[in-house]
Amino acid sequence: MTFATLMSGQRILPGQELQRRVLRIAGGLDALGLSEGDVIAILMRNDFPFVEITLAASMAGISAVPINWHSKADEIRSILADATPKAIFAHADLAAGIRECVADSCIVLSVEVSPEIRMAYNVNGHHQSALGDLDYAEWVARCRPFAGGPRPAAPYISYTSGTTGRPKAVVKEVPPPRVAQLIDDRGRAAHGLDILPIRAVLPGPLYHSAPNFHSLNCVRRGELLILQPRFNPGELLDIIEQHRISHIHMVPTMFSRLLNLPESRRRSFDSSSLKAVVHGAAICPIEVKRKMIDWWGPVFREYYAATEVGVITASTSEDWLQYPGTVGQPPQGVDVVIRDDSGNRLGANEVGEIFFRLEADAFVHYRNRPDATAELKRGEWLSLGDLGYVNEEGFLWITDRKKDMVISGGVNIFPAEIEDVLISHPNVEDCAVFGIPDDDLGEILVAVLKPRGNAPSTQELVNLCKQRLGTLKTPRAFTIVEDLSREDTGKLAKRRLKAAFLESVGSA
Repeated sequence: MTFATLMSGQRILPGQELQRRVLRIAGGLDALGLSEGDVIAILMRNDFPFVEITLAASMAGISAVPINWHSKADEIRSILADATPKAIFAHADLAAGIRECVADSCIVLSVEVSPEIRMAYNVNGHHQSALGDLDYAEWVARCRPFAGGPRPAAPYISYTSGTTGRPKAVVKEVPPPRVAQLIDDRGRAAHGLDILPIRAVLPGPLYHSAPNFHSLNCVRRGELLILQPRFNPGELLDIIEQHRISHIHMVPTMFSRLLNLPESRRRSFDSSSLKAVVHGAAICPIEVKRKMIDWWGPVFREYYAATEVGVITASTSEDWLQYPGTVGQPPQGVDVVIRDDSGNRLGANEVGEIFFRLEADAFVHYRNRPDATAELKRGEWLSLGDLGYVNEEGFLWITDRKKDMVISGGVNIFPAEIEDVLISHPNVEDCAVFGIPDDDLGEILVAVLKPRGNAPSTQELVNLCKQRLGTLKTPRAFTIVEDLSREDTGKLAKRRLKAAFLESVGSA
């Protein structure tokens, strides 16, 4: 197998050298005593070692568990206690912060922080390895190449982002080859990775399952993969133009920040090399996506998917322009239905809980969480707790999370609908809407907004919502903040925002 060339900043790792390093690292894992079915953890930002360690673990039949490096120490401690890795690979500064979280039996390999990551995240100083740590570069230099062919694939393990509670482990056992091929084919088609050649840039986090899937496929099937250490809109445009990028995996927040660039820069951008710009993970405001299609052309692909099972629905730009806001249709072999709270199947355009059925369901569960597994699996159907509807042609729309739905005065209200209206205001860059307790109505709506330029007045926002949505769906309070602190995946931690708002009100 020939791997793609990796680039990051001024550094280049040719595909042949990457292949040699992967063989050495797989051999090194073997020499450390790791065997089929064992687990390692990766606590790193977007960097070459993240890719090569993941590929090497796959070759050696070992599960490589990526950890969100933004996680707090108690979350990391919980993940490590649950996953029980035999080794953890971490950037040196991150390794220094998790010493107390790591079991004595776990080997820590400290990875030097690259110059571009130091600059992007303002990482200063030299972080010495602690007693018992192995220096990653020295360890790789001593490793002997892996002997024999690739071992059988290990289960895929990935921890959820924790935006709605403690991270839980998604475990996907290895399905039969036919099923595995179907899942991979659906994923590649949804991501546009069936369009060759592939010259990609990754501005999103490798620790998240979708960018991870996208990037590893680019490495295995493409010519070039550029790792952007941290998303920067102007830098991304430069990379696309300079390296004739064809494929990108993004989230809607990135679109908003690109649209904030000066008009002169946007007009001069050459998007002709782009073939597939794929996004998912968070609902994209209709106005934002329309502007991106107008700017870059009909190269956008959107998916509704789950770490647990892969792609559930997918849409092209042409689909979306015909049905604005849709996340597409299910591919062959996937069934989607909408049900009410009593389990009754709903008709076209009726909002209810989204259920789906596909071949992968038999091979997934949550590690040590039978309660969560039971919530996911409802007989032969699965649900992620999302609400939506399907039209007569079978296209799916997502309206919100069931847990985020607000019931005010006995009426079901979907915050995502209100967020879509608020973000259409020219001076609103990002927003989050949620419910808080109210003695009279049960819940009332609150909106937290990040402004673009001068913050809009409360009266402007009230008038906009009343005109577009009516009085009942108009938030009772609007709060302006400098940043909503979305996850790198584009998801909002509404639980934390709500807690912060209630605390601020309580202390006022």
